This record gives sequence, C-alpha cells and structure tokens, in this order.
Amino acid sequence: MIKRKKQIAFSALLLFAFLGIAAAAAAGPQTATAGAPSESLETILKDLQSYDFAQGVGALTRLRAYVFSHKDDPQARRETAAGLLRFIQGSPAPGGLMAACRALRLIGGPDSVPALAALVLKPETTDAARFALERIPGNEADQALISALDKSQGDVRRGIVFSLGERKSAAAVPALERLAGGKDLSSAADAVKALGKVGGPEAVRALVATLGKAGPPLKLEAASALLLAAENDPGAAAIYDKLFAADLPPVMRQAAFKGRIEAAGGGGGKDLILKALAGKDAVLFAPAIAMVPANFGPGEIGKVADSFDRLPVEARVQLMAVFAGYPADVVGPYLLSAAENASLDVRLAALRSIGKAGDAKSVAFLSTKAARASGAEQDAARETLARLKGAEVDAAILAYIPKTSDDAVKAELVQAAGERRITGAKPALMDMVKSASPMLKAKAAAALRDIAGTADIPDLLGLLLGLEDETARESMRDTVAAVARTNPRELSRAGAVKDLLASEKDPKKKADLLRVLGKIGDDTSLAQIRAALADPDETVVDAAVRGLVDWPTPAARDDVYEVARTSLVLSHRVLAIRAFIRMVGLEPYRGPEGAAADLLKILSLSPRSEEKKLVLAMLVRFPCVTALKTAESLQSDAALAEEAKLAAGRIRQALGAK
Repeated sequence: MIKRKKQIAFSALLLFAFLGIAAAAAAGPQTATAGAPSESLETILKDLQSYDFAQGVGALTRLRAYVFSHKDDPQARRETAAGLLRFIQGSPAPGGLMAACRALRLIGGPDSVPALAALVLKPETTDAARFALERIPGNEADQALISALDKSQGDVRRGIVFSLGERKSAAAVPALERLAGGKDLSSAADAVKALGKVGGPEAVRALVATLGKAGPPLKLEAASALLLAAENDPGAAAIYDKLFAADLPPVMRQAAFKGRIEAAGGGGGKDLILKALAGKDAVLFAPAIAMVPANFGPGEIGKVADSFDRLPVEARVQLMAVFAGYPADVVGPYLLSAAENASLDVRLAALRSIGKAGDAKSVAFLSTKAARASGAEQDAARETLARLKGAEVDAAILAYIPKTSDDAVKAELVQAAGERRITGAKPALMDMVKSASPMLKAKAAAALRDIAGTADIPDLLGLLLGLEDETARESMRDTVAAVARTNPRELSRAGAVKDLLASEKDPKKKADLLRVLGKIGDDTSLAQIRAALADPDETVVDAAVRGLVDWPTPAARDDVYEVARTSLVLSHRVLAIRAFIRMVGLEPYRGPEGAAADLLKILSLSPRSEEKKLVLAMLVRFPCVTALKTAESLQSDAALAEEAKLAAGRIRQALGAK
C-alpha cells in the first residue's frame, strides 16, 4: 500500500512537471529555455539517477527546460535522445527512468526503439518504456511491441496490448486477433478492447469474427469495441447493421440503432426513425426518439408527432421532452393535446415541456388546468405558468384576468402575476382587493406582496383597513409587512403604520395595525404595542399580544415573558410561552448557561406538556450543566419521560464531546 501511494504521488509530480513542459512550449522558445540553457544533460541526469518523488520537481523541471531548448534542432534533438537512451540503460531509479521515458515520448524516434523494447519485457520497467513507445512514430515501435507480445505474460502482456491499442497500430491486428481467439479470456478481452481502439477494416473484420463465435462476456466486449471502431469508420453503417442483427442486450442494440441512424444521414435516418416509431420493437423507441432533434427540423416534426398515439407511456414522456426543444408555434398544439392525455406521467411531461416551448397562447390553457387539476398536476401547471418566458406572456395574463368569469381560473392568473412580478398588474390587483370575492381578495393581496413597493404602503394600508373578511385581512397584513421589510432602513420600516395607529380610534382597525407592526418587527414600534396591552378593548389587547408573539427578533423576549407571567387569558399565555422559547433560539451563539436559565424560567410558567416538550427540544441546542439537570428532572413526568430521556442523552453527549 505504501509503495502504491508513492507511485501515485510520483505520477502527480511528473504530471505537474510535464504540464510545465507543455506550457513552456506554448509560451515560445525564450520562455521554454529560461533557467537552464547552459546546464548540461549529464548534470541533470546525474541528479535523476537516484531520483525519488519525495525530492520534489526540481530535477524534472530542469529536464523539461533542457528538452524544450533542444527539441527543435535536429542534431540537438538526436543528441538529447541518445543521452536519454544511455541513461535509461544504466538502471536508474524508477523516478528517473519515468522522467527520461516521458522525455523520449516527446523527442524519441526509431533509434530509441531498441533500448525501450528491451525494457518493455521487465515488470519493473515496462510501464515507463511503454509510455515512451506509445507516442514514438514509425513502424519500428509497432514491431517492437508486437514482438514483445509472444515473449510476455500477465500484467506485462496486458500493458503491451493496451499500448498497441493506444497507438492504433494496424500492424498489430493479426497478433491481437490471435489473442482475441485464445483461451485466456482476460487476454482476449484486452485484445478486443485494443482492436476497437485500432479500428479500420482489418480490426473490424477481426471483431466481427469474434462477435460471431465468442461466448457472452467476450461477445459484449466485442460489441463495445465495434461501437468504438465505428465512430470514425467510413463503413460504419455496415458495422452497425452487424451489431444490430446480433443477439445483444437491449442497451447494445439501442447504441447500434442510434449508430445506424447517424450513419444513414438525411432521409435515410428519418426513415429509420419513423419506421421504428411505427413498429413493435419497444427497445428501439428510446434511441429513435433521442435522434429526432438531429434529423427532423421544425417543419417536419409533425411526422414524428403522428406516432404519439401508438407509443407506450415511457416513449410519450420522452417525446414530450424532445418537443421542448422546438419552436412553440410548431409543437404547441401537440403539447397542449398531450397535457390532456389519460396518463398522469404524460400530462406532467407535457406541462414541463410547455414551460420551455410554450408561449402566450398557453396562458388560458395553463390557468384553467391549474384551476381544475390537483396534486402534482396542479403544481406543474402553476410552475409552468410562472416560468413561461416572454413579455407577451405577461401581457396575455393581464389581458385574460378581466376576460374570465371563473374565479378559480382568475385566482391562478392572479397568483401567476405575483410570481412573475408583473408590475402592470398592480392596479387590477388593488381593485380586486376592494371588490372581488373573499377568495380572490386574499389571492390578490398575496400577489401584491411580490409586486408592490414601499411607496405603495399607504395604499396597501387603506386596502387593509377597508376589508371585512378575516382571510383577506390576514393576507393583506402579511403583504404590508413583507413590503415594509424591503425598506433598507430597518428603523423606518414601520413609520407609516405607526403614524396611522397613533390617530386611529376604531378598535378593529387598531388591531389590524398592531398585527402588522408585529410582523414587521421594527423595534421602534414596541412602545406602541406595549401601550396597547393596557387598552380597554379586548380586541386591541389580543392584537397587541399577537403582535408581540409574532416579533421576528429577540427584542420582544422580555415582553412576551411578562405576558406569559401575568396574563389571565390562557391562549395568550400559551402563545407567549411558545414565542419566548422561539426567541431564545434566535440567539444560537449566546452563552449556554444563560439560555438554559431563560428556558428554565419559562418552564416554570408552562402548565402544558406541549410547551415543556418545546423547552426540551431547545435545551439540546444549549448544552450545559443547567440544561442537563433540567432535562433529567423532567424524566419523572410520564408525559415527558421519552423526550426528556432523549434530550438528556443528547446534551450529555454534547458535553462529553467538548
């Protein structure tokens, strides 16, 4: 294992150094020779004689510079190669040998082959020697590797076969074919893979022969190799035909069929696709549909769409995804029709594709679909309507809102207007809040949350105070608060609400304004809410309490504690206790003992097990001695025993980890 780690580390160093070679070459002669034009090769190789990866890349970098400063002069190149050959024959350390062979890979020629061939057969030197031979041009390197095949075995032979494949050595085909037909299945598989890399008529012939007589494992290797060989073969069509006719697994047949389509080109490819889609071989549907975009233009896609009703669900889903890449005016009718298919999967796929290929003409359909559907289909219709691209879609939504008399459809359009942030919808939405049905009022108020700006807050407040329906009022309270929170000046966010509250006399309207203040969370308005707790009207007091418990920061923690401690209304005490616990959690970085003390304090005011469980859950976030003792003390309560035991265990574990 240690040896393997050293080899990996050394390979990384060599990669670093010889990437530097490439960079130096790209930079030009002056950069490539910088730092080493006067140093002799002998001096560098002397340092590489006993080189180890732990010594860093200094010697590698020097050899890099030397090689690139001499590679463009024929005489200097030959002399450098000769020096490197003498070096590798002198039994250098593995690191030095690999460095020299990497250099020979760049500048070696036919004269380098004999010395490298001698090293190929030795297990300790074969990798480095092969690495050089793989890139040295000429028949000599081919013959050296071919000759070594019969003299080698095991991993050495496997490496030689790999190198012949990397060289795309046509001369090696006979030798590789013999190995492919041998009894050693491992060697046969290696040879088949190499033949696939070599390619060409003879390699293809050998692979076809293997495909016809090999057993299942080798047959699959031969099929994969033929697919690789066919990629750059002028006779690819014949190769794909042979593969397609063979008894192969579906995935292989699909790959071969895609190859047949690609090789056929033009009208031939189209015919194959249409024939497959009209046929009964289900294995061919997926590759045929996948090849549609490369073979059918927008004006021809109708020929493919005609096969829709004959396809199984999986193929229809795939076809919908393909249609998403075509213009909306071409595939829109097909997608809208598929969105009404009997299969939910097909309907969902069509809706997703409408989101990519749809246009303004899809608005009416999608809003109606969202209003009528449920579950995943409704979600998909809504998401698609929100995602359709183009200003013309926004215009279509605005135009359709007053046209439809169906409140459910209108509600979907309103929601889409908000999600799309169509600012032009603001007047219509405000009118809707004033005069529409309660359901639409709430929807319009929610949509304004994403469209209105801080300048609209006075108008939004006017709408809020004119509402009677509680659902619509709650939606508008959320909207006013959300818009107010967009003000970058935190202590000015509640200004308009505070001013209005100061002069408001109507208890119901005061209650709405107090609830808004609580949702905004502007600390400057806490004084008004505190004062409202003493109001003679119960509606106002209730709103003040609820405003405090909604507070989004810990600033109101002491206020809610007082409500929990002193209120005579059980619902107010429960809300305040829960808010206090939540606010403790809003300060995760405070001292654990202080947080636990606060939780212990509120625990004493909690009559119900529901709130005590919330305390236990929060104690876990502040592990300390107090938290542990509190959790342990609650184990005696039958209603809390399980949660208390779990909390104590987690706190104990956290304390032990510190």
